[in-house]
Amino acid sequence: MKPKEQVIFDLNSEKFKYLHRVDKTISKRVNIDELNARLNKSKKTNIYYNVKIITLCLACLTIISLISLRV
Repeated sequence: MKPKEQVIFDLNSEKFKYLHRVDKTISKRVNIDELNARLNKSKKTNIYYNVKIITLCLACLTIISLISLRV
């Protein structure tokens, strides 16, 4: 049987640079007013997009139903 190889982590490598940060005491806070404004804007655009899709689908359904009634 092969013995298990040991994993060695080099803390000086590039992928562990985040561990050497100097400014660990600064926490990133979110401005709640800015966040609410962004969420409201995205809600409005989603509502408008959904209304457009619904009206397009209803128009297609009415066209298909009119065609099927005439045939």
